[in-house]
Amino acid sequence: MQWLLRKNPILLGYMAINFTLIGVDVMLAHSQNNFFRFEMIPLIYTPFAVVGVLLKLFWPDNRWAHRYFLISMGLGVAIGLIGTFFHLAGNATSDFQPIHTLIIEGSPVAAPIAFAGIALYTLVVAKPESARRDNQLLILVGLGFLASVLAAFLDHARLSFSPIYTLFPLLSGLMATIACFWLAYSQKTKSEVIFFLSIMVLNLFIGLLGFVFHVLGDLAGTQTIVWARFLYRNPLLGPLLFCDVAVLGGLSLLPEQIGQSKNQAIQKDVTVTI
Repeated sequence: MQWLLRKNPILLGYMAINFTLIGVDVMLAHSQNNFFRFEMIPLIYTPFAVVGVLLKLFWPDNRWAHRYFLISMGLGVAIGLIGTFFHLAGNATSDFQPIHTLIIEGSPVAAPIAFAGIALYTLVVAKPESARRDNQLLILVGLGFLASVLAAFLDHARLSFSPIYTLFPLLSGLMATIACFWLAYSQKTKSEVIFFLSIMVLNLFIGLLGFVFHVLGDLAGTQTIVWARFLYRNPLLGPLLFCDVAVLGGLSLLPEQIGQSKNQAIQKDVTVTI
C-alpha cells in the first residue's frame, strides 16, 4: 500500500493513461481517412508505449524492462516529430502553399508532438528522485501548456476567434506556462505554490467548459446526434488537453512520499538502518 503512495508510481500510472487516451484520440481522427498510408503507425505504437510504462511501473529495477522502456519512449519522441512532418507535408498540396493552409487548414500540425511530450515527461519521471528532477517535470508541464495553447490557437483560428471566448484557453494556457517556468526556478514558497495550483484549477475549469462548448457546437442545428461532427468538426478531446496538463502540473508537485514529510522519511530510514 505504501508503494502506491509514492510519487513515481502515481506519475507512471498517469502516463500510461495518457498514452491510452492519445491512442484513442488518434484512432478517431485518423478514421476520417480510413487510416491512409502511415496513419496506423501511432496506433501500433500506443500499446507498445503503454506496455513500456507498465513494465517500468511494476518492475522498475529489471534491466530488460528498463531497456524496453527506454526504447519505447525514444520511439515516442521520434513518432511525435515525424508525425508533425507528415501533417505539414499532407497539408502542402502544392509547391506554393500559403502559410494559412499549411498550419491552420487540414491536419492539425500541433497534435502529433503530444507523443514526444508524453514520452519525454515519462523519461524524466524514471530519473532518480531529486529537486532538480521535479523542476524538469515542471518545465515539461509548461511546454505541455504551450503546445496546448498552440493547438487551441490553430484550431480556433479557423473560426477567426469568434466568439470571443475562444481566446480564453489561450490566455489561461499562457498564464499556466509562465507559472510552471516561474515555479521551476523559484524557491517554491507556500504562497507561490498556492498561486500555481489556483492557475491549474483555472485551466481545469477552462478545459471542462471548452468540452461543453464543443459538445453544444456539434449538436447545434441537428435533430439527432451526428457522430461525424463529434469526430471531425469540434474535437471532443481537444479542450480536455488543458485538464490533463493541469492535473499533471498538480501531480508534479507531490512530495516523494505522499502524506509523509521529507524529514520524517529520513528519520524512518535512519531508524530502520540502526
